[in-house]
Amino acid sequence: MTICFFGNYIKDYPRVSTMRRGLKSNDVNILECHTRKRGIKKYFELYQQHKKIKNKYDILVVMMGGQTLVWLAKLIKNKNSKLIFDAFASLYVTNVEDRQDCSPKSFKALYYKFWDWLPCKLADKVLLDTYVQIDYFVKRYKFKKDKFIKLPISTDDKIFYPQKQLKKEINKFIVHWHGYIVPFHSVETTIQAAKILKNESEIEFQIVTRFNSRYDKIKSLVDKLNLTNIKFYSETDYQDLAKYINQADICLGVFGNNKKAQLVIPNKIIEAIACAKPVITGRQKVLNELFIDGKNILMVNPLDPQDLANKILELKNNIDLKYKLSSNAYQLYKNKLAPHFVIKKLLNNL
Repeated sequence: MTICFFGNYIKDYPRVSTMRRGLKSNDVNILECHTRKRGIKKYFELYQQHKKIKNKYDILVVMMGGQTLVWLAKLIKNKNSKLIFDAFASLYVTNVEDRQDCSPKSFKALYYKFWDWLPCKLADKVLLDTYVQIDYFVKRYKFKKDKFIKLPISTDDKIFYPQKQLKKEINKFIVHWHGYIVPFHSVETTIQAAKILKNESEIEFQIVTRFNSRYDKIKSLVDKLNLTNIKFYSETDYQDLAKYINQADICLGVFGNNKKAQLVIPNKIIEAIACAKPVITGRQKVLNELFIDGKNILMVNPLDPQDLANKILELKNNIDLKYKLSSNAYQLYKNKLAPHFVIKKLLNNL
C-alpha cells in the first residue's frame, strides 16, 4: 500500500511525524506532496507536485491544518484512491471557544464553522483524536458517525522516551508544564498552585512556553506574586523538550474547563507518559477513553489550584503512588499509543 501526505503541514509536528513513523513500521510506502507556501501559491505548488505522483498512491491524506486544501485534493486526486482528511481538531472550537479570537456571532466565527464542515463533507473519511470530538462533529454538523475514524494522539518514540541518565538539580522536586498560554491549558492554575506551595522549598516549577505578549502577562503575574519557585524556559525543539520532561518528577497537563478541554487529549500528556512520567491534569470525561484516575494518571478539579497543589504534595510524599502512576502510564503508551499500534489500528479501519 502507498499513502500520499498532502498539504501545507509542519513536517516535524508530532501528529505528522507519528503518522509517518507508524506507517513505515507497518510497511506502508509514503509519498509527500508538500508545501509551506502561502496564499494562492500553495495551490499551484501542490497541483504541480501532485501531477508527478497522481497514479502512484492508494490513499491521499490531507494532513492536519489542511482544511482549505481538501477541495483541491478532491478535484485532482486519482479516481481510484480514497480521500482521507486528518481534521485533528475543530477550527471553531480552537479559535472561537478556546483562543477567543472573535465573537461567536461574528462573520469570522461563521468562517471557522464553514471550514470545519466543508472538508469533512468532501472527504471519504475524517480522522479525529477522541470519540468525544467525533460526537461533537456529528451533532454540530449533522454528519453520519461512520464518516469518522478515531486516531488517538501518539508521539515520536525516538524522541520521547525515558532517559534515566538525565540528572536534575540535587534536592529539587521539579514540576514540569509546557504549552501555549491559552485558556485550554490554563497556566494560571499552575501559577496559583505554585503560590500555594511557595514555602515548600524543594518544589520547583519549570514552565516551557513561547515568549510573546501572553507570556509577558504571565511573567508579570509571577513577579507581582513574588514567586521564586517558578523558572521560565523559552519554547524549544522537541529533542530539548523531551530533556525537560525527563528531568522532571511530575508533568502537568491542562486545567481549563472550556469546550476544547472537554473534547481533546493534548499532546503534552502523551509526551509525558511516553517518558514514563506521572501526570496530573484537569478532570474531563474525555480522559476516560484512555486513562483511569489514580491508576495511570491523577486528575484534579479544573481551574482549582488548591486541588492541584494538594495532588503535587501527595505525589511528592508518596513514592509508591508516583511509581505506580508512571509505570502504568508508560505501559499504556507502549501497548496502545506508540506509533506502530495506533497506525496499525487505523489501517485496519481503512
